[in-house]
Amino acid sequence: MRSSPRLAPLTKLSLLGLTLLASCASALSNQTASVVSSSSVWLRNTYDTDPSIYVGRFVPAGVTDLDESNTMVLACSKYITTRFIEGGNVEYTEDLHVSNQVAVKIGVPVVASGSAGYQHQRTAQVRYTLTGKLVAEITDPDGFAACCKDQPDQCTDRFVGEFIQGTGSVYHNAARDMSIEGQGTNPANGLAGEGGSSRSVEWQRAAEFPEPVYFAFKINPTPYSQGIVSTCPDWVDSPPKSDTGIFVVGSSDNNRNENAARNAALRSARNMAARSTGHLVPVQAEQWCTSTSTKGKKTRYSARVLGYVSNDALALAREQARIEAEQELAAEQAAERDAANPSTQPASDAAQPSGAARSRDVDGILAAVQAEASSASKLSALGLAVNGKRLTAAEAVAVLDEFAMGADKIEALELLRDQIEDPDNWHLLVDAFSFSGDREAARALAPGL
Repeated sequence: MRSSPRLAPLTKLSLLGLTLLASCASALSNQTASVVSSSSVWLRNTYDTDPSIYVGRFVPAGVTDLDESNTMVLACSKYITTRFIEGGNVEYTEDLHVSNQVAVKIGVPVVASGSAGYQHQRTAQVRYTLTGKLVAEITDPDGFAACCKDQPDQCTDRFVGEFIQGTGSVYHNAARDMSIEGQGTNPANGLAGEGGSSRSVEWQRAAEFPEPVYFAFKINPTPYSQGIVSTCPDWVDSPPKSDTGIFVVGSSDNNRNENAARNAALRSARNMAARSTGHLVPVQAEQWCTSTSTKGKKTRYSARVLGYVSNDALALAREQARIEAEQELAAEQAAERDAANPSTQPASDAAQPSGAARSRDVDGILAAVQAEASSASKLSALGLAVNGKRLTAAEAVAVLDEFAMGADKIEALELLRDQIEDPDNWHLLVDAFSFSGDREAARALAPGL
C-alpha cells in the first residue's frame, strides 16, 4: 500500500477504528483525526481458531499497551456471550495497533513524538480476507447494567468485544531514516504541529496466515444500558484541516451488516465531497468508526468514515470539467452549423456523437477503476465515475471484469444498474458471473424486477 503524505493509510472499510501517532491533547488540538478511537483494534500476540475465552474480559483501567492476555475476567463478564458472524471474504487493508510484545516479534520500529510525554504508538499493516468475526453479545442488558452499577470494581470502562478472523499477511514499516524534531510534521497524519519526525518507509512482510485464524481483537467501550455501542474520535464532528487537500465525513446508520454500513458511509462521503467542491472527485477512506446496536433481536450496524480528497484530484476534476464544457460547447456550435448547412453533414455521422460519448464514458470509468488496487477502492472509484454516464450492457461487462470476487461484481452491478441503456441485453451481464448464486443475484437486479 502506498504511503500517504496526509494520514496513515487506512482503507476500506475498517472493521476498525484505529489509533494514529498520539501525543498530548493540547498538542493535537487541531489534529482530531489522531485522537485514539475507543473502538480500537489490536494485533494478537498468538493466532488461533478459538479465542472465545477472551471475549467479555475487561481491560484494567489505565492500560494502554494492550494484549488479550492482560485483560481479566470479572463478575460482570458472565453477562457477555459470543456470536459468530460470517465475513463474506471481503478484502481489507488495515493499520492495527501493536503491543510492545507483538512489536518485538515482528520488528515494528519505535516512533516517538517530539512533544512532552514521548508517548509511543505502533501500528502494523494487515492485508487480509475477512472470513468471520466472533463478537460479544449482551443478551441481558438490564442485568449487565445493574452489575456494572452495583459492582463498579467488577466492570471497567472497556472490554474485549470482538475477534477478527481471516487469511492474509502482516507488514510493518521499516524506517530507513528517521529524525525527531521539536517542530515538524506528525508522521502519522502529515499535519504540521508540535513534535514529529521525518522518515521514509518501506513495507516488509512480518507474518503470514494462509488459513483462517483469529489474528486481531477489538476493544469496545463498556455499555451500561443500550447494547454494544462504540464511540468515535473527534473527527466525526470536526474533520481535520490540511494544506494538501480536504477532509469530509460520511455516515450511515441502521444497516444489515458492517460491509453495507461502510459502503453507505463512503457513498455519503462522496456526496459530501461533491457538494463541497462542486465536482465528482475520488474520496480516499482514511479512518473508520463502526458501531452496532440491538433492535429487538436484530443487530444493526452504523459507520462513520473520514474521507480525503487531495488537491491534485480536485485540480484534475476541475480540468476534466473544463474540457467537457469545451467539448459540449464545440458540439453545440457544430450542431448549429450543421443545422444551418444540412447538406454538409454525412448521414452516417448522425449516430457518431452518442457512440463517441459512450466510448469516452466507459474508458473514463475503466481508467478510474483500474487506478485503484483494492476491491473497496475500486468500488468507491466506480461509484464516483459512473454518475451521469450511460453504458451498454457489453461495456458494463468490461467494467465488471475488473473485479475478481463475485460479491464485489454484484456490488459493482448495483452501481451500474441504472446506467445500462440497453436492459434487453441484461443476459450479457448475467453471463459475466460464474456461480449460480451470483447469476441469480444478477438476474434479480435486472430493471423492472
